[in-house]
Amino acid sequence: MNEFLMITSAFVSGLLGGLLGLGGGVLLVPFLTLVFFMPMQQAAALSLATVMANSLVSSTEYLKSNLIDLKLVILFSFFASVGAIAAGVIGHYIPGNYLQIAFALMLIHATILILRRRDESPHQRARNLLARPFITIGISLATGILSTLLGVGGGILIIPASYLILNYPMNIARGSSTFAIGIIATAGSVVYLIHGTLRVECAGPIMLGTMAGGWLGGLLGVKTKSGIVRPLFAILFVYLAIKMFLGGIAYEF
Repeated sequence: MNEFLMITSAFVSGLLGGLLGLGGGVLLVPFLTLVFFMPMQQAAALSLATVMANSLVSSTEYLKSNLIDLKLVILFSFFASVGAIAAGVIGHYIPGNYLQIAFALMLIHATILILRRRDESPHQRARNLLARPFITIGISLATGILSTLLGVGGGILIIPASYLILNYPMNIARGSSTFAIGIIATAGSVVYLIHGTLRVECAGPIMLGTMAGGWLGGLLGVKTKSGIVRPLFAILFVYLAIKMFLGGIAYEF
């Protein structure tokens, strides 16, 4: 593999992932599968490993700006990690093209919901979180399972869930997601490593690029208004959904 191309792509993935609170996996997985033709399970495992690094550097700026809700992070991280461990075990038995198609459909659904929703006040989000603990736990478990199977670290699910269901403002949702995904990705990565799916030789250069991009993305993310971020989500999600869906159905023919 071309190391320079890999590092550059990882930097861009980390930059946009840190800016949007996704951790970079949502961009890195399509890149590894569509450009380097890596099997979906290997791409997911490698992506989760880099999400850990990207979360570490991206979340520092959100912490400084008080854009992370620790109660939400603790709830999501604990139960999502349980789901991530379970998904890491069963992920080897699910065909990669099915995962790609599921990835694409999830992106389209999240895009529609995000574009239709407006931010709520900080007081409203706090009441909703405390009033819906079982909904939060259910979402967390689903996040851990799906994010590990798809290799996205959870950000692509945590943000829509916290923004659309728990009524968090977009900036808080991005900040909390950036922090939580590192914990969730760690649980999934350990399982993949034990099963030998994680390609350790590729992790180094991708981590370097992702961490550099993630730091810059986190710095820009705290200064970016949610009205700008929503259209970015839509454009990014729709493009990736089309690419992943076409890649997934191609295996059927």
